[in-house]
Amino acid sequence: MARSDTLRSELARLEGRKATLTSDIAKAGKDAAAAREGARKKREQAGRSKSASTVRTALSAAEREDKKIAVAESKIAKARRDIASIDKSIAAKTTSLRSAEDSERRSTDSKQKQVDSRRRQEERNHAREIARLSTPSAQIRYVELRLPEPEKLRVLYLTANPEATEETVTYPDGTIQRFGTWLRVDQEVRQVRQALRGSKYRDLVQVDHAPAATTNDLLDRLNDCRPHIVHFSGHAGEDGVLMENEAGDEDGADVTFELLARILGATDEPPRLLVLNACKSLAGADALLQTVPALIGMSDTIEDTSAIVFASALYSAIASAQSLASALEQAKVRMLAATLDGSDLPELRVRNDVDPAALVLVTPLQM
Repeated sequence: MARSDTLRSELARLEGRKATLTSDIAKAGKDAAAAREGARKKREQAGRSKSASTVRTALSAAEREDKKIAVAESKIAKARRDIASIDKSIAAKTTSLRSAEDSERRSTDSKQKQVDSRRRQEERNHAREIARLSTPSAQIRYVELRLPEPEKLRVLYLTANPEATEETVTYPDGTIQRFGTWLRVDQEVRQVRQALRGSKYRDLVQVDHAPAATTNDLLDRLNDCRPHIVHFSGHAGEDGVLMENEAGDEDGADVTFELLARILGATDEPPRLLVLNACKSLAGADALLQTVPALIGMSDTIEDTSAIVFASALYSAIASAQSLASALEQAKVRMLAATLDGSDLPELRVRNDVDPAALVLVTPLQM
């Protein structure tokens, strides 16, 4: 299914949900109005009656109607908040749909141009062959053009380590001491490059490393190298990732998963795979899969050494033309073989139209 079809389906679902919420608001409004009228009548009845028992019964009934009013108004408020959230999603998906339609239209135009170019080339070749056959004495040598080599897999490797991870140690005498540990992100990049050098199709993988990466760096590199894979190594949490601050101070810049998805989608060629080698980064899967078709993230906190082994093994398998599913399994097996904790933490999430067992990111040259 094309990305535009997926977005249209999601928009239709959101519009349906919005219509249901609008209907719920109307129904709750009627319930509130009926309860309000009922409460008014009961209080009037209490005001007219001289019987203490009747007054108590009428006021109790009025209070029950007041509770119905509160429940209905609470439903209305929640439904309106949900509609506001849906409207934001609709606006974002509408923008994404326009971008997807433009991209698909350009792709169709490009394919048609290629077909037309091949047809014109065939016509020229035919004309040359006719001319050669009609002039036997002519000594003309035609050189066949070689097919282009497969496109290199471009990896944008972002690393950010603006803040140390603190560890608190309590000694037997009651003394408490805190230690700051910096992530070894440079060592991770070094190990990945070394693993790629030993891979079968190493010449078909290009790594563009962006150290101390900011959001502006990410946008600039998306434009410059058009990556097929965007990899982030650093700190993350259940709400987003921590990148370097543009001001260059020690405090990192929190980037929510929703904002990260918009950044990755703000290009004509979004990446095919996003790898978040950071703690609890799997929490952003739902938001990020709106932009990228495949995501690898960590379901919980992962140790530094485990993260390094995972990354090097993953790219070694990818550069050996293994499918994404097999590459992830190889990375987990490497972690187990090294007796490291956390082999169960890396998880793959894909869209419904993506088969990870058939997704091979490096295509070797066909001889």
